[in-house]
Amino acid sequence: MDLPDHIKTKHFLVCDDYESMRTLITEELRAMGIEQITLAKSGKEGFSLIQSMNKVGRPIEFVITDLMMEDGSGLDLTAEIRKSVDPRVKSLPVLMLTSKAEISYVLQSLKAGVNNYIVKPWTQEDLTKRIAEVCSKLKI
Repeated sequence: MDLPDHIKTKHFLVCDDYESMRTLITEELRAMGIEQITLAKSGKEGFSLIQSMNKVGRPIEFVITDLMMEDGSGLDLTAEIRKSVDPRVKSLPVLMLTSKAEISYVLQSLKAGVNNYIVKPWTQEDLTKRIAEVCSKLKI
C-alpha cells in the first residue's frame, strides 16, 4: 500500500523515548516517501516542538507517539494537543504506537483523543494503513 502524495508532504513528529524506536519509525516513514520528520524523546519535548515549529512556519501535521515515556507520556502529549487554543494544534492527528496491547490502554488513549492505535511490533504495511486511515477519516 502506498500513501497518497498529499500525505507524503506532511510534517511528522515521532515521539518515543528510545532512540532505536525513533530511528526505526523514521526509516519506515522515509521508505513511505515522507521526508519532513521531527523527533522527540518525550511527550513534554514533543509538545514544545509542536509549538516552536508553528512559530517558525514549519507546523507539525501528524504525530506518532509512544504511550509510555519517562518525561511526559503519549497520553500527556495528546491531552496537551487536544486542549490547545490553537486550532491547528488541537486538530492534529495522533497515532499511538506502543507495546501496550491491553484494552484499558487502548480505551485510555481513545478517550484522550488519539485517532488510531497500533501495537508494536508492527509492519510497514500496518503503519502505512493506519496513517492513511487517520488521514482519510479526518479528510486531510
